[in-house]
Amino acid sequence: RLQATLDANAQVQQEIDRLADLPAAVAAALSVGTETGAQRAKLESPVRGELVRQRSLLMRLSEQQKLLIQTLRQAALAEEEVLARAAAARSEVLSLLLWVPLKPLGIDTLAGLKTSVDWIVAPENWRQVYAALAEQIKRWPLRVALALAAIFALYALRGRWKRRLAALAPAAVSVEHYRISHTLQALLLTLLLAAPGALALSLTGAGLLYAPGASLFAKAAGDAFVYVGFTFLALYGFSWLFDGRGVAVKHFQWPAESMVALQRAIRRFMLIYVPLVFVAVANGPHAPFVNRESLGRLAFILAMLSLAAFAWVLFRRTSPIARQLLPEGSAGWAARLRPLWLGAAMLLPLALAALSAAGYYPAAIALFELMKRTLLVGLAAVIVYGLVAMWVLVQRARLARRQAAAEPARAEAQVANESAAAAPSQQLDIAAIGEQSRKLLNLVATAVLIGGLWWIWRDALPLFDVFGDLVLWRYTETIDGEQVGGAVTVGTLALAIVILIVAGIATRNIGAVLDMVLLQRLELQKDATYAIKTVSRYVIMGVGLVLASNTLHIGWDRLQWLVAALGVGLGFGLQEIVANFVSGLIVLGERPIRIGDVVTVGDLTGTVTRIRARATVITDWDNKEIMIPNKSFITERVINWTLSSHTTRLLIKVGVAYGSDTGKTREVILEAVTAIDDVLKEPKPSVYFVGFGDSSLDFEIRAFVGAFDKRLPTLHAIHTAVEQALRKNGIEIPFPQRDLHIRSADGLSGKIPK
Repeated sequence: RLQATLDANAQVQQEIDRLADLPAAVAAALSVGTETGAQRAKLESPVRGELVRQRSLLMRLSEQQKLLIQTLRQAALAEEEVLARAAAARSEVLSLLLWVPLKPLGIDTLAGLKTSVDWIVAPENWRQVYAALAEQIKRWPLRVALALAAIFALYALRGRWKRRLAALAPAAVSVEHYRISHTLQALLLTLLLAAPGALALSLTGAGLLYAPGASLFAKAAGDAFVYVGFTFLALYGFSWLFDGRGVAVKHFQWPAESMVALQRAIRRFMLIYVPLVFVAVANGPHAPFVNRESLGRLAFILAMLSLAAFAWVLFRRTSPIARQLLPEGSAGWAARLRPLWLGAAMLLPLALAALSAAGYYPAAIALFELMKRTLLVGLAAVIVYGLVAMWVLVQRARLARRQAAAEPARAEAQVANESAAAAPSQQLDIAAIGEQSRKLLNLVATAVLIGGLWWIWRDALPLFDVFGDLVLWRYTETIDGEQVGGAVTVGTLALAIVILIVAGIATRNIGAVLDMVLLQRLELQKDATYAIKTVSRYVIMGVGLVLASNTLHIGWDRLQWLVAALGVGLGFGLQEIVANFVSGLIVLGERPIRIGDVVTVGDLTGTVTRIRARATVITDWDNKEIMIPNKSFITERVINWTLSSHTTRLLIKVGVAYGSDTGKTREVILEAVTAIDDVLKEPKPSVYFVGFGDSSLDFEIRAFVGAFDKRLPTLHAIHTAVEQALRKNGIEIPFPQRDLHIRSADGLSGKIPK
């Protein structure tokens, strides 16, 4: 109605705007008729008056429409507010009703067990089920025929799909032709192998639920068939996933012995769990209340006990899965925390069974559904992990092939350009990519898990409002000049903790994500990627802290005391920390030094290995890691041997005896230096006669090398070659000589031999 009123008001406004030009409106009105000019002159005044009156009425109508629009908008806002309050009230009532206890499971509740069993096995009730299905077949014969044909076709094609599943394995496909789509097809075939039985159960249940005039027992059986159909699809599908020919073993390379044992355990578990679930669901909302209290609750408790036993079978020490996860002698966190996670896997279903027996049967069912969805999301995250791992392996294999194919050309280019002054191009390290891939896989799996858990549990938060609304502390804040009070609850604190955890995970893994997704495609230098990753970590952690503080309503006004304390600290000792942090940001931004550069700071020379918030780590030639404050790189003199070029000059002094031919000496030395492989041909080496020493004619060799790590070997080679060349050509390298003049020796005149 609001939109129709808006459209009508727009039309009225257009008409008012048209009548604003009164002469034009009068002319338009008079041009419609067939009157003569004299007649039109007589009609002009009455028409003008009518148009003025019409415009006045339209303006009044527009005002009334605007009032109606305002009223409709207020009504819409009021309706939204009422709906929001109704939703909040519904959530609160739900959270309260779920925790209202019924009678605990006892003699009085089990007294109706015989009646419940008689109800579910009564032949008359199952004849009603048969009648409802027969009625559906008569109503929709074509649909039923198509459904039966689909089920039969799915079952008949199982053999072909098994062979296709084996043909899609990486071992059966060459590396050049393997694609991640092969694994996706294998997952689809895994679902199709489990589909016939699940489809038959689900369609049977749907037919009972939508049958006209179906009895309560038929609807209860329909609920049970549909629920069991999806349960069968999940369990049987996972059993095929862990089959020896399935995706887990052949594609994800998970241990075959453990996966086959898991498959057998799942199929044995289905024989007990699926019938119990059918009984529990059949005695649900459509069943008499006594059935829900007795047989339905008892079946649910037995299903939870079977689930706890299944967890024990999977993770006991002698099982193949436990031996694979925790090999003998393992001392990792998984082994240390084994009692914790094994206890959780068993105690959760046991706790739900106890909760149901204590009378909180609706809450136990709701929590079980959440636990089941959480488990499915966890398994989905594991599958996503395997898929991304396969994608990474494919990318690494392609990268290895490209590098192997480009190696001969790269070697020729390196020989042809060995005298180039620019730094050599960086090769991608496959081992390093593997470590980055591991971090990326963990991040992807964690993101899928967190997103799935939030999607599942966000609708279930009202279930925990009883606990989440507990007030921890209260606060007041100023909004639009008014003091507004509020409270920080357990739920708010939990949300802030989740934000900090997510920010921490993102901070740790953002480097791997940027490397794999973005930075390698941009072909940036190593120092630039390091700077981008470091600044990204700072930004993410800063955003996480701000979001967490805002969630807890810790505003700027509440941090004034902390800022004042920091100000006092800056005046005494923190100024160095802040200066080093800011200097670190400047170093990352301007890049006067980079990861891998060889630098000299004071009397320390080494390779830059890490640039941190406070200090930069340099590894010297003794393999000692030296931490130098970042401020030193901004305020002190720093020599960067490899900033813009890896080419460095060697300056070597050589002295020969007086009387040597200087021209020949220069030629001999230059020839010896030029013959050394590591001496660059451009810039050319040179030899100069630079002066007369006390006991030698001094020459100076100037030669260039293409990398800093070649300085010492090249210096050794030049010394050796020059010494051999001078000795071979009879040019002497003199010893230091001194002339001694004795001015007086009176006391020694009688002792000096003649």
